[in-house]
Amino acid sequence: MSARARSLTVFTLVGGLLVAGLAGSPAQAAPLPEARQVVVPAAGGSKHGNFVVREDNYGSTLLWSPDTALPMGGARPELFLDGKLLGAPLGKGGTLTLRVPGLRNAKARSLSAVSGGRVLDGPTLATPGRPAAAQTPASLPALVKVDPGKKGKYGTESFTYTQKSIKLDGFATKSEMKAQVVAPKGAKGKRPVVLMLHGRHGTCYSGSETYLDWPCAAGNKPIHSYRGYATQQQLLASQGYITVSISANSINAQDAEVADAGSGARAELVRTHLKQLAAWNNGAAATADIQRVLRGHMNMKRVMTVGHSRGGEGVNRAAVKAGSGDPFKIVGQVLIAPTDFGRQVAVGTPTTVILPYCDGDVSDLQGQQYVDQGARIATGDNSLKSSVLMMGANHNYFNSYWTPGATGAPADDDWGDPSDAGCGTSSKQRLSPADQRAAGATYVAAAARTFLSTDTSAISLLDGTGSRAASAGPVVVHTAATCGKRRAVIRPDRTTKFRVKGNAKAVLCDGFSLGDFGTAPCSVDGVGASPHWLPVSGLETQAPSPQALRFSWTKAGSSMQLTAPRDLGTYRNIDLRVIADPAVRKQNFTLLLRDTSGRSVNIKPVGELTDLPAVGGMVHYWGQNMRFVIPAKSKVDVRKLVSLSLVGTSGKGKIYLLDGFASSSGLRASTASATNVARFNVKNAVIKGDPKQAEQVGYVSVPVSNSFTRAARVWIEVSDLSAYSGYSGRAYTVRPGQREIKVPVTFAGDDVYVDDSYEAGSGYGVTVTALSNAVTDQYTGSLAVKSAAARPKLSVAETDVVATAGGMVRWTVELSAPMGQDYTGWAIAVKPRTAGSELTLASAVSRWVALTIPGASQQQTFSQAGVVMNFMIPAYSTRATIEVPIRSLAKLGSGQQLELLIEADRRFVIKPITLRAKVLPGGSR
Repeated sequence: MSARARSLTVFTLVGGLLVAGLAGSPAQAAPLPEARQVVVPAAGGSKHGNFVVREDNYGSTLLWSPDTALPMGGARPELFLDGKLLGAPLGKGGTLTLRVPGLRNAKARSLSAVSGGRVLDGPTLATPGRPAAAQTPASLPALVKVDPGKKGKYGTESFTYTQKSIKLDGFATKSEMKAQVVAPKGAKGKRPVVLMLHGRHGTCYSGSETYLDWPCAAGNKPIHSYRGYATQQQLLASQGYITVSISANSINAQDAEVADAGSGARAELVRTHLKQLAAWNNGAAATADIQRVLRGHMNMKRVMTVGHSRGGEGVNRAAVKAGSGDPFKIVGQVLIAPTDFGRQVAVGTPTTVILPYCDGDVSDLQGQQYVDQGARIATGDNSLKSSVLMMGANHNYFNSYWTPGATGAPADDDWGDPSDAGCGTSSKQRLSPADQRAAGATYVAAAARTFLSTDTSAISLLDGTGSRAASAGPVVVHTAATCGKRRAVIRPDRTTKFRVKGNAKAVLCDGFSLGDFGTAPCSVDGVGASPHWLPVSGLETQAPSPQALRFSWTKAGSSMQLTAPRDLGTYRNIDLRVIADPAVRKQNFTLLLRDTSGRSVNIKPVGELTDLPAVGGMVHYWGQNMRFVIPAKSKVDVRKLVSLSLVGTSGKGKIYLLDGFASSSGLRASTASATNVARFNVKNAVIKGDPKQAEQVGYVSVPVSNSFTRAARVWIEVSDLSAYSGYSGRAYTVRPGQREIKVPVTFAGDDVYVDDSYEAGSGYGVTVTALSNAVTDQYTGSLAVKSAAARPKLSVAETDVVATAGGMVRWTVELSAPMGQDYTGWAIAVKPRTAGSELTLASAVSRWVALTIPGASQQQTFSQAGVVMNFMIPAYSTRATIEVPIRSLAKLGSGQQLELLIEADRRFVIKPITLRAKVLPGGSR
């Protein structure tokens, strides 16, 4: 079909209400035509711009039809209503649809489409109070003595390997097995391995046009994203590491319609490459380059992965999938600007997350969740989890193929707004592409040195100490960490005891408030303002929220006192992760420790709270590391503490205390890992509905694997994908020896047909999220309810109709029986096969044409304009109408003809249906 094809939404009369037929409803006829537009408001709903709301007795269906192609980045779109997150819509034929059970009176004008915190369409979202510019540090942190970003002693060599493409679950097209190897020359012994995985980006290009398909169409060239990390690979290889950067273009081209956004496929691709490397290392048949450079030279028990954007989520899941029989071992990972749709934590795997402050793709910095969840996911998990907030860095420039002008492939600055004071191209804080890649390479190398060797000289770049490296150039970096060589002293929850003195207030608050757990929301305004408090997009509605202590004061000396652990042991530092509310500038506080004998010491922090800059209309509420060093001469007995207090030293302040740790430099071995805690995998299930029962129960199995000794807790959410019942969620505890959770799903018996081939609109979804002593692999699944009723057939009783000027061309389409879902179909305008002139757009009511076919020439016929008329038969109904209003003064001559075609789909429409209309002058009938 021509790209010029247009689409109409057709009114249907149901129970006295007008309902609009919309693309993307659960049951569809033939594949949706190439171009279409949702244009007419629905009754019980509204239409505004590219948004449509359809309301029924059970809730609302929200549809968004963007004018332009969605960004080809890592983040996925979400819908917000009046600034509040509703969920992540699913795409079908270019229209994104989200069902919200129970939603009433939603206005389309109040909807916003947001991707990674950036508004793509609709009203701008509320933003918090903020400083106008960044606070200049009083002094620069000390330089590390041994710079991990300094070029090593080895020369390097490189080559590309290609293997047979592999089939990945859920993808029709096989995935390429291609990688760029950069290795040291002359390095003796078996070398640690660093494997890199790029994220979601365009896969092909022609001139300045970018495409997301695979393999590339004839005449188009591939975008070699896997070659974009040459700076990092060359640095690491010069230091003695063997580096392998793998290609994932096939996954990028296919991950839009899978529930996990491709993380499972990416993980399998990573593991397949690692298995292949291990096989070559042990003598498997290989090319001359592989034999010379890799065979016998790799230490496959010392592997670190590096993932960028969706590649970050992919390598993390590869670590989650670890098995005792693997011929390799992932001992660390670096996640660069990663997505975190599944909230999966690689238990026992040291992790560094690089968060670019000017990220214009994953703008909400959701990768912070890997650190926050890692802080408390499993007893015995002491693996360092650290955040590196890189000021002035954007999402794309870590990869040269995603950087404008660096290669022949088209690319852009993902930040988008060149005039932005904090992140625009003229901002003093913005990094050049070369500086950003150099800084990224330094921090990747710091992690490699820390995770792959016994050398801890670079750990202070990662663990919140606040040092810097000369090789990182002008970049300003903030770091904060959990776990490692730390002991928790404060983890705010409902058991936390605190009190205030002076002009101060304190409250325990929820980061987000989706469920009712009896605590106040932290009230951070703005979408994605805090990466610490992001609910799972579109998946959880009732899960417990992370909590914090909100402490504010209006007079210096005011304080918040908390009960402290009695024994800090040999630790001499206390690290607090603190969010500084940007509405208050230049605030600070001290830490007062008191022991059981009444002795106390008031400690100033190392450094000050930084006022983070406003960028893109918002400030990231990010937890900075505030370190307090207990003086060596202090008389306070740290083995007998009774309390610790935060004492405001500025005239006023407002902070959020996330957690606190007694800390010292170094790493600590973990006893917990992804192989010895409970592992959960949701399995899809199919059940056949019994029309004789009013209510039935089906079960979705969640198998539990691994040998584990500690009880595990997970949160399991059930959602009705046909969206007539809503959501339910609860926590489950699994004890050692238990091998399955059977999740009950209650559904109504019915004697109407349900189209279970459309996953987004039928059956029930199940999502599992780890809470403690657990990992999740396949975290989403479904229960498909097979209909016992026969599939109805579509027909038109009267295909040939007559209308006159001032009247209506009308056909009635009918299903042979009702369905449990909306049915959508379309009729395409074609050139009439009978003699006579074809109906022109000028003969239709002009307002109707303007609303439904904007920009079309009045002189065009319906087929020339490529008109596609959508119709919808609502659930539990059987009829819809297709209508065209004719002008009273239409110049019809002796009459005009209109012909539409409903194409066969071999499911609902067995044979093509041709609709014909004769439109005559007034009084001619």
